[in-house]
Amino acid sequence: MNKYLLYTIFILKFMLGIAFIVWTIYVTIGSDVGEDEDQSLLSTYHKVDDQFNKIQKSNKLLNENYDIKFIFNDTIIDGVDTNDIFYSQRVIKNRETRKTILNIGSNEFKVIVQTKDGKKVKNYETDIVVTKTTNHLYDKILKLKDDKIGKFDIKNKGSWNITGKIKIENITGSFMIKTDAK
Repeated sequence: MNKYLLYTIFILKFMLGIAFIVWTIYVTIGSDVGEDEDQSLLSTYHKVDDQFNKIQKSNKLLNENYDIKFIFNDTIIDGVDTNDIFYSQRVIKNRETRKTILNIGSNEFKVIVQTKDGKKVKNYETDIVVTKTTNHLYDKILKLKDDKIGKFDIKNKGSWNITGKIKIENITGSFMIKTDAK
């Protein structure tokens, strides 16, 4: 084979490789990769990672001093915890508890807080985000005071995360619930 033909083929392959690299960079910059930040526990994953032990201590303190009930439609969840953060959606689909908490259509959410001796607690705040596991396009944000009922609609079936914070006196607890809507 002619050496000039080999040089030409090499240069064309090299330029094609450079063109593919430039095209990949151009397409990546033009996409929305990285714009959909994870907001687990209503914070960035960096802050959650750095403060996870503090979050767990606050949750333990709240659970030791108060009976906290999260009521989603007809499902009652006792206590503040973040255990669902460790589970994949495959695990969620196979478990029996906390499954299909949300309805397609109208949903209600309420938090009831009592002391361990049964006295109703007032002056607490709950921030909650109900979000699809894949993006934030369908987020439902609720800010509730005391035992007020929050109402929201869901139009999409599939996997959902319910994440939030509850502040009682000077203690802030965080929760994460993975479920689905059907």
